[in-house]
Amino acid sequence: MGLKNFICKDVRNQNEPKRGIVTLRIIYIVMMVAFLLDLVIAGWGAVKYSPYKIGLIFAAIIILFAITYNSSTKVSLTLFLMFTFIFSLSLIPCFGWSAGMQNYFITMLMMCYFAVHAGMAFKIVLTLLVLCVRIVTIFIYSGTLPETEISEVSGKMIQSVNISAVFLLTVIISYIYSHRENIEESKLMKYNDSLAREANTDRLTGLYNRRYASDYLDSVKKAGTLGAISICIADIDFFKKVNDTYGHDAGDLVLKSMAEILRNECGENCLVSRWGGEEFLLIFSGVNGDDAFTMLDTLRKKIKNHVFTFGEQEISVTMTFGLTEYDFSGNIDKTIKEADEKLYRGKTGGRDRVVY
Repeated sequence: MGLKNFICKDVRNQNEPKRGIVTLRIIYIVMMVAFLLDLVIAGWGAVKYSPYKIGLIFAAIIILFAITYNSSTKVSLTLFLMFTFIFSLSLIPCFGWSAGMQNYFITMLMMCYFAVHAGMAFKIVLTLLVLCVRIVTIFIYSGTLPETEISEVSGKMIQSVNISAVFLLTVIISYIYSHRENIEESKLMKYNDSLAREANTDRLTGLYNRRYASDYLDSVKKAGTLGAISICIADIDFFKKVNDTYGHDAGDLVLKSMAEILRNECGENCLVSRWGGEEFLLIFSGVNGDDAFTMLDTLRKKIKNHVFTFGEQEISVTMTFGLTEYDFSGNIDKTIKEADEKLYRGKTGGRDRVVY
């Protein structure tokens, strides 16, 4: 916990972004550890041969790490890029070309893109600069042997340490600079989903609203190959009497309970929506009119026998259904109007029935 606080300590200037500074501190720690491991593996001979160079590199890492607590991100980042050039190019002769010191250029490249706050043109220039230096190192240092004798096994171990360090830094930099964006993107997606649900859902009943049902019918109209489609408009009988007798809270309870009954009984192939007031629109996909009529008549009987409980009050209602089958060669708006006319006939004909 102490190390985390030490690394994540904010800079003196409150206006400075913290993320870049924290990333640089982690990079310096990883580079320091990797450099120590390289020296341990290479043995005392490497230290004895270049003591001043090694001492200066250690001192530079410590000083640059300390500078991150007092300087701006821009200054610290510039110093890091300069140091990484020097670090890589000065240690290639020490450990040899195969040690992979030149791979630290990848870390520079990533920081150029993630941490540098500048236009894309400037970042491209930095990228080309890093690329040019990397190519030059091939011509100058390719095949360079270490200054001191290092066994083949030790050489491979040093190479593994440096490659692992670069891989680790790549993962760390990518995580630090993408984690917040991923969280924000996830939050935005969830928020957009909630907005979409709210826009398409009736707040009281939780059913799809008229807007969504209309959009769905438009998609049905355009598809034209979904098989039989049966459309029904259902209306609670004498619902105004429920509100007048028991109050609007009781009416809301009946609407919510009715929505749950319709959702549970109509099945997965039926889209249930609140069409308006106490009216519901049912769209049966892949169900012809005869089968839909059988299902609705069974549903009608269940609703008639169901008791809605509001406090100590027991409320019973019935429902009337107007059903028609959609002909894909016809007009879907006309089909809805036909279902509505059949509902009206059911209302005038005594209610509590399915008119098909």
